[in-house]
Amino acid sequence: MLQAGLRLSDRYLLRTRLGAGGMGEVWLAVDEVLRRTVAVKVMLPGVAADPDFARRFEAEATAMARVNHPGVASIHDFGRSMGVAFLVMEFVDGESLAQRLARVGRLSPEETMRLVAQAADGLQAVHDQGLVHRDIKPANLLVRRDGTVVITDFGIARHEDASRLTVSGAILGTPSYLSPEQVRGEPAGVRSDVYALGLVAYECLAGEKPFTGDNPYAVALLRLQSSPRTIKIESPARAVVERALAMDPADRWPSASALAGAARTATAPAQAAFIPPSAPVPPGAPSKPPADHPGKSRRRMTLIAAVLVVTVASGAAVWIGSQDEKSSPNATPTPGDISEKSGTPGFEECDGGYCPTEPMCWGGLNSSNEIPAQPARKDCAGVHRWETFGAITLPPGAIRINESPLMDKPDIAAACSAEALRTRSQDADKTQDWVRDAWPIAVGGVPLLHCIVRSPDGESQGGVIKF
Repeated sequence: MLQAGLRLSDRYLLRTRLGAGGMGEVWLAVDEVLRRTVAVKVMLPGVAADPDFARRFEAEATAMARVNHPGVASIHDFGRSMGVAFLVMEFVDGESLAQRLARVGRLSPEETMRLVAQAADGLQAVHDQGLVHRDIKPANLLVRRDGTVVITDFGIARHEDASRLTVSGAILGTPSYLSPEQVRGEPAGVRSDVYALGLVAYECLAGEKPFTGDNPYAVALLRLQSSPRTIKIESPARAVVERALAMDPADRWPSASALAGAARTATAPAQAAFIPPSAPVPPGAPSKPPADHPGKSRRRMTLIAAVLVVTVASGAAVWIGSQDEKSSPNATPTPGDISEKSGTPGFEECDGGYCPTEPMCWGGLNSSNEIPAQPARKDCAGVHRWETFGAITLPPGAIRINESPLMDKPDIAAACSAEALRTRSQDADKTQDWVRDAWPIAVGGVPLLHCIVRSPDGESQGGVIKF
């Protein structure tokens, strides 16, 4: 039996047992080499003795060590000592979300969505490494003293390419937080983690779990038969949670990053669905197009009426356009059309598109009924998620994209390319691995498709685009 005062690998001095679960114990310890406090998870002998499990767990621990995100507990070391296998992790000074809920009962929609957004950002970093956590629950979400969230306990995390881990008598996942597909015995995927985080959000908002029964296994089976009870709150947060808890994985938020964006938008100041507004006509502008440009007015009407519908995380995008019945169906607004009409506030023409002439930073992205919302504008000197580094005109007509993300469209990929970001970045080396995307945004009444970029960490502070 392990006890306080023992040293693992002649390095990690065990101080206090913090908790225990079905697969191991967690100890507060001191790394006597680097002189820092750490958390050491020691695998139970029955689990560690299984060579197949130990091999796969070590492989997954190695993969987790590559995750570098403030919302994920860092993995420092993995080893064997005194007949046990152990994992050394970052020690998070705070309390688990389970402890917090036990203390306060329930959280406000604003606080819940803030915590969910941070946890989802961390999950996305995990998923980007090809890993699925498979045991997201309040006990595995630690809340630091400053209010930030850290995901921990990857004892049953599974790489998407690995075969299913099985241990005699062990359950892969906590029954109360299993997704319907896990209850059916199907492999867990990224949307299974989204579902589990939805269960956590529900519990935060309602102060109780969405399903109740005589035992955890009966509770797990309930989610194959019915949807959760409706949360009795009037907040956009309810719709975010309900979608995360869809019984069919295809109906959920398609990624953790999509859930994070929706959570942030749910409690942000209300934003109207994005319908490109009519840009103001400068004083003295002619009410009719010049005689030698008979199609220009109709092209302008096409631009004003175009609505870009984007479901970013699922990779589905729809442009819905309304055109003058006499206009050409292939008419495309040109940069000159917009420049002459409203001057594209905040932009100047460059490389066949537009370059920003002022810092433009934004909060999270979200859509309502497949209509993208105008993101909240943020001070680039403060914390924000996205920054504009270019723009192009909205594509006209009606185009539906089902198979690939918006950035997979050749014209958009070219306008929002890594090279374009490199030439416009203050520090090209810093931003070369940042995430690029496209989103319809109206600035000064003029709608454009913005090329936007964000840090892999999800949020950043300080602008990165030069002017």
